[in-house]
Amino acid sequence: MKLQTMNYSRTILLVVFVLTMFLGFNTAVSADGVQLIQVTGRGVMSLPPDIVKISIGINTEKENIQEAINENTSRVESVKSALLSIGIAETDIKTVSYSLYSSLKYYRDNTAGPDEYIYTVYYSFEITLRDASKLNTVLDACVNNGANNVTGITYDSTGREAAYDEARNLAIDDATSKAQKIAEKLGVKIRNVDSIKVSDNSSGFDYSAMMGMGGGGDGAVSPSIEPGLVNVNVDVEMSFAYSL
Repeated sequence: MKLQTMNYSRTILLVVFVLTMFLGFNTAVSADGVQLIQVTGRGVMSLPPDIVKISIGINTEKENIQEAINENTSRVESVKSALLSIGIAETDIKTVSYSLYSSLKYYRDNTAGPDEYIYTVYYSFEITLRDASKLNTVLDACVNNGANNVTGITYDSTGREAAYDEARNLAIDDATSKAQKIAEKLGVKIRNVDSIKVSDNSSGFDYSAMMGMGGGGDGAVSPSIEPGLVNVNVDVEMSFAYSL
C-alpha cells in the first residue's frame, strides 16, 4: 500500500511538471509545507470616456524680454477668455508651469553679436473637459486664440472605480477557473486560497500632439480627434492549496 501511494505521488509530480511546462502555471510549497497551485488571472472592463484632460502650452520668443512676457500674457488671457466663453468653468483651467529663459541669438543666426539674446516665455495649463463631445471645439478655441502647443490629451471615466471592482472580480474568477481546471486534470482537490496579489494595470487613452511652435492658429481648424475607450485592467496572482 505504501508503494502504491509513493507511485501515485510520483505520477502526480510528473503530470504537474508536464502541465507546468505547457499550460503556464506554477506549483510550489509554502513555508509551512502546504502544496500550492499558482496561477494568474485577468479582468478587463472598457468604458466610454466622460472626462478629458487637455494639456495646452503657449510659447513666445522675442529679442526683448518685456515684449516676450507681454505677448505671452496676452495670449494666455485670450485663450482663457475663449474657454470661458464656450462654457469651461474657471476651476477647470489649472496653471501647470511658467518659465522664462534666454539663449544666445548666435546659435540661430551666426551674424548675431555675443550680447544678443532670444528670450523665451512658456506658459502651460491643463483643461478638464467634462463633456468629451466638445473636445474639438475646445482645441479650436485654444489654437485660434494663441496656443501653439497641445502636449497631451488623456481620457478618463467617472465610472472607473465601479469598473475596477468588476474587473478585479473577473480576474479572481479567471484565476479560480484556471486553478480548478488544473486540479481536475491532476486529480487533486482545491482546499483554499493561500494568497492573492492584485495589480492595477489600467490606463486612460492618451493622444499627444504638437500644434506648431510659432504664432497662434490664425483661424486654423484642429484635426478631428475621436475618443477611444478607457480600459480598466486588473491582474491577480493567486496561490491555491491542494491535497491529493
